[in-house]
Amino acid sequence: MPLTRKPRIAIMGEFSSGKSTLCNVLMGAKPLLEKVTATQLPPVWLSYGPDDAYTMGLDGHAYDLDLAELDRVSLETTEHVRIFMKSDILRYCDLIDMPGISDPSMSSEVWERMAHLADAVLWCTHATQAWRQSESGVWSTFPQEMRQNSILLITRFDKILGDSDRAKVVKRVKQETESLFSEVFPVSLLQAMRAGEDAEKWRSSGAADFTQALFDIIHRIVDEGHPEPGDADKPTITPDSGDETELGQSLIAEAFERLTVIRNTPVVKVLPRRVEAKVERLLRTERPTAETGPTLVTFADNIVGTGDALPTSRMKMS
Repeated sequence: MPLTRKPRIAIMGEFSSGKSTLCNVLMGAKPLLEKVTATQLPPVWLSYGPDDAYTMGLDGHAYDLDLAELDRVSLETTEHVRIFMKSDILRYCDLIDMPGISDPSMSSEVWERMAHLADAVLWCTHATQAWRQSESGVWSTFPQEMRQNSILLITRFDKILGDSDRAKVVKRVKQETESLFSEVFPVSLLQAMRAGEDAEKWRSSGAADFTQALFDIIHRIVDEGHPEPGDADKPTITPDSGDETELGQSLIAEAFERLTVIRNTPVVKVLPRRVEAKVERLLRTERPTAETGPTLVTFADNIVGTGDALPTSRMKMS
């Protein structure tokens, strides 16, 4: 039975390796992401939906979040930030933007407690010092089954001048990471982000090849996945339908739409625009409620530390 929820793709790498730029490329450089990536945060889980946000506390409570107050989110008490927005890529998968694995200002526990939720990883490694021993050490702790669905991006590839030097870097990285990733792609993310509607700039940045590989991985995760517990009788997940007045403007969206058309037997079928799904949506991207998880509270409620007994159950993450 195929997957009954959206694939979850984690964006990982060392501090200042291009993760934030990759997230902006995938999301279409939405203005909201500028604030997110400019703030030191725990993992940020991005899902499709009307603009909204909350935080999941380590105490098992979900806290209402005003995105203007992102700088108030505590690394010490927050497991992750959940943000909903309408972006092309989020119709197909959820993204989890992880903190840098080598960030000296935060413990590795901040990202380690979320890593198990990912179905695949997009790992960013800086071209001028690609695939450091510290990266290899962290990646070796991930389950082997995740490797076939993960991609290594050699970012800031434009910083290396000369075809010979570029070829040497790619050759070395591919040799050192053989069988550790599905594929390795050199890419200039800033060039991709600035490509706008210029398909040639998008292609020359390396983003076109990477986009097709990501599309294939999302399909493979769905094809080879398993239903969530209790969902064996549920239908295979389908992308959110999009309104072309809000979506479909990015080159990655165009690529995904085109690839879906030419794929012979697509498991993830794109719904017609402006047409509602006829089957139950199994995306589990809604805010917590009394039925689906702990009661959503606000920072102003200040329930932590009041002496009141707190629920011990955590919201089921999916």
